[in-house]
Amino acid sequence: MGKTHSTFARVIFIICLFNGSFLIAQTWQGPNVRENLNPIVSQVTSDSLLFWREQIVLHTNKTSVVPKDHLFFKAFVLLGPQQFRSSVSNVLKVELLDENGKLVKNQYHKIIDGTSEGSMEIPKKMEPGNYYLRAYTRWMLNYGPEHFEVKKIQIGAANDVVKPKDKNEQRITFFPEGGQLISGMTNRVLVKIDQISSANLTVVNSKNQVVALIKNYGNGIGSFLFAPQKNEMYTVRLNDDQRIPLPKIQDIGYAIQASNLGKKSLLVQIERSPELTDQVMYLKGKANGITYFEKEVDFEGKSIADIQISKSKMPKGIIHLQLENEFEETWAARPFYVDATELEIELEPISLQQKRAAFKVKVTDGNGNPVQTEVSISLTGENNAKRKNDHAKGLVSSKMSFRNQRYLNDLLLLTGQFSEYGFKGSTETLPNQIRYAFQKGLDFYGQAYDLNGSLLTNTAIQAMMLSKDEVVVEEIETNSEGLFKLEGFLFEGEINMVFRTAGEEPNTKFVQVIPFEYEIPPLIFDKNENDQDSLYLPKLRNPTNVKNVVDLGSIKEADDKLVSLDGVTLVQKKEFKKITPSLYNLKPSKVIYQDEENPRTIPQLFLGIPGFQVDRLGDLYPQVSLLQSSGVGPLLWVVDGLPLVKPTSLVQIINVVNYTDIERIEILAGPEASIYGSRAAGGAVIIYTRNGADKNYIARKEAQLNYRGYHESYDFVEYKKSTPRKIRNVPGMPTTLYWNPVLKTNENGEATVQFSKPESIETIYLNAKVISVKGKRGSAEVVWPLVP
Repeated sequence: MGKTHSTFARVIFIICLFNGSFLIAQTWQGPNVRENLNPIVSQVTSDSLLFWREQIVLHTNKTSVVPKDHLFFKAFVLLGPQQFRSSVSNVLKVELLDENGKLVKNQYHKIIDGTSEGSMEIPKKMEPGNYYLRAYTRWMLNYGPEHFEVKKIQIGAANDVVKPKDKNEQRITFFPEGGQLISGMTNRVLVKIDQISSANLTVVNSKNQVVALIKNYGNGIGSFLFAPQKNEMYTVRLNDDQRIPLPKIQDIGYAIQASNLGKKSLLVQIERSPELTDQVMYLKGKANGITYFEKEVDFEGKSIADIQISKSKMPKGIIHLQLENEFEETWAARPFYVDATELEIELEPISLQQKRAAFKVKVTDGNGNPVQTEVSISLTGENNAKRKNDHAKGLVSSKMSFRNQRYLNDLLLLTGQFSEYGFKGSTETLPNQIRYAFQKGLDFYGQAYDLNGSLLTNTAIQAMMLSKDEVVVEEIETNSEGLFKLEGFLFEGEINMVFRTAGEEPNTKFVQVIPFEYEIPPLIFDKNENDQDSLYLPKLRNPTNVKNVVDLGSIKEADDKLVSLDGVTLVQKKEFKKITPSLYNLKPSKVIYQDEENPRTIPQLFLGIPGFQVDRLGDLYPQVSLLQSSGVGPLLWVVDGLPLVKPTSLVQIINVVNYTDIERIEILAGPEASIYGSRAAGGAVIIYTRNGADKNYIARKEAQLNYRGYHESYDFVEYKKSTPRKIRNVPGMPTTLYWNPVLKTNENGEATVQFSKPESIETIYLNAKVISVKGKRGSAEVVWPLVP
C-alpha cells in the first residue's frame, strides 16, 4: 500500500512540474486552444492520465420532480484508480438536458474537499417527460462525455409523462444473467419492472401454462429461474389480455450463474450444451482493458463446472466476467462489482409517533468498528398504495448487512441501475494530450469590439465586475484576434460586467463584448443506463437475441472549438437623448450636474449638498458620510441603474467611475428611496454617466452584460419554509421529508435524524450514501410502511 501511494505521489509531482511549465506559459487558454506538448511531456502526461482521471458520483433527494420545485444533489468527486474522494478541479458544472441532449439549464458549484452540494430549480414551463441531470468538471472533457455522471430525472407526474405507443414497451426489461437464454439449461433472468405492479407476475409458455414465478425484490426488480425448451415461446403474463415476450432462446450455448455474496471470493457455475463438449473455454475477468484473471474451465466430463475466484488481486469497481473460447470469441458474460473494504450503513427507526418520526444512522467498517464521517441522507414519502404493495415483500429490513448490500448491488448492476461504478471506459480510451486545463475558479472568455464594430486587437481593457457583495476591477489585454480571458472568479450569484478602454473621447472608452463559452458536450449514455440487454457485455458469439437499444458505436471526440452563445452582443442604441432620464421617473431630492468644461472630482461634487459631509478632501482616501438627520440606515450607491448592494466606500466608487464621464448625481431620500427597499433606508446616491448625442456619449449600462457566478442554492430548511406546499406535495409524486448531504456521525459512528410525518404519507423511502476521503463507500436503501 505504501508503494502504491509513493508511486502515486511521484507521478503527481512529475505531472505538476511539467503541466506548470506549459499551462502557466500561455497567455490565452480559451476553448480554441489545444495544448501542444513536446514528446517528453506528452509521454509523461499520457502515462499519468489514469492517475488524474476524475469521476463524479451523484446522490439526489429524488428522481421525480415537478416544475418550480427544487432538486437537491450531493456530488462526490473521485480521483485516480483508487478513487480517493479528492479533486484537483474546484468547479463542478451541473446541467439539465432533455432527451435529445438540448441544454435546459446549467449551473456552477464549488468543489470543496472532493464534494459539492446544491439545488436546481426546475423551470416553470417544462413539458412533462424524461430529462437528465449531468455533472462533470472541465478536466473531464479530456476523457470524453461518455465518462460524465448522468442521472435520469422525470419531470411531471407519472400520468403526465408521454407514454410509449406500445403499451408494453419499456414496462418490463429482461436481463439473462449470461447475456442470453439457452434451451435445456437452467437460466437465471433478472427483470426490471416499470410503472406496473410487480406482484404475482408469472412466466407462461405458448399453452398458457405457468413455468416460473417472478420473485419480487422491491425497487422495481425481480428474477426467476427456468429451463426453456427449443421451439417454444415464453411470455410474462400481466393479465388475460397483456403478454410481454421473453428474448429469443438460443439452441446451444453456455449459461452462467455467479454468487458475489462472499467478501473474499466469487463463486461461478457454468453449464454447457452437449454439442459443445469439445470446446476449450477460458473464464476471464477484465476491467479498464486489463485482464486480472484467466482460468481454463475444466468440466471434468460433466455438463456443469464450478469455479471459485479470489478477489484479492482485483481492483475496486466493476469486473467483466467473460467466457471465451481459444479464438477469444465470447459466449457468455456478466458484470460483477468488487467492493473491497466498504462501509456498512444501518438505518433503524427509533420513533414513529403520530406527527414526528426519527431514525438512527450508524456507519461501521468491515470489522464492525464505528466510523466518524459524513453521510448524505435522502428521505421521501409517498401516498401510493400500488407502489407500497410492490415493496411489501422487498427491502423492508432496516439493517443492511454486507451480504445484503452485495446482493442488492448485484441486482442493480445486472438491471442497469447500479450507481457505484468504477471508472467508465478502459485505459485504451485515455487521451494522449491535454486539451482542457484544470479549473480553479470561474472563467470568462470574450472578444472585444469598439462601438463601431471594429475588433480591438492587442488592446488593454478594463473590466468592472459588480456583484451583490463587492466591486472588482481587472486589467486585461486582448490578443491578435481580440480575445481575452478573465479567470479565477469566486463570485456567487449574478454579476454585472462593464468593459472600457483608454481613449481621448468618452465614446471610444466603452467596449462591447461577445462572450464565448465551451460548447455543450453531446449527451452520451453509459451502457449501464441504456444498452439494457448488453450491460457492459462484449459482442457475444450468438448475438441474435441482443437488441441494441442505443447504438454507442464510436464516440465522437469532444471538440474544443470556441463557440459564441445566442448572440449576447451589446450594441449601441440608434437614438440617444441629451440627458439620461431619471430612473423610474422619480423626482430626486437633489441633483448635482457635472461641469463639462471644468469637471469636478466626485468628492468635490458632494461639497455643499445638505446632509452630506466630505472628509479628507484631496487625500488618497477621501470619505463621504451621510448625516443622521438625513436618514437612518445604509446608503445605497447606484451606477447607471446598477445597485451596489454591499455598502460601498467612496474610494471604490472613484476607482470604477471616471469623474469626467459623470453626467449628474441624484440624491433620493425618504419615500423616493423606498423603491430600493430597506437597503436604501439611509437614502440612495444615483450616478449617471454621459449620454449626450452631440458628443456621442453612451450610457455605461449599454456596455454591460450579466454573468452568472457560483449558483446560490437553497438550504433545505429554507426550501420547506418558502416553497408552497402545492409544489412540494404534488399528489402521486414523492415528497421530500428530509435532505441532508452532510449528516455527521459521532465517534460511535452514529447520528439521529428527526422529521415531521405528514398524515397523508403511507410509505417512507430512505436512501443513504457515503464515500470517505480514502474512497471507502457505503449505501443503503430502506422502505418503511407507516402504520396510522
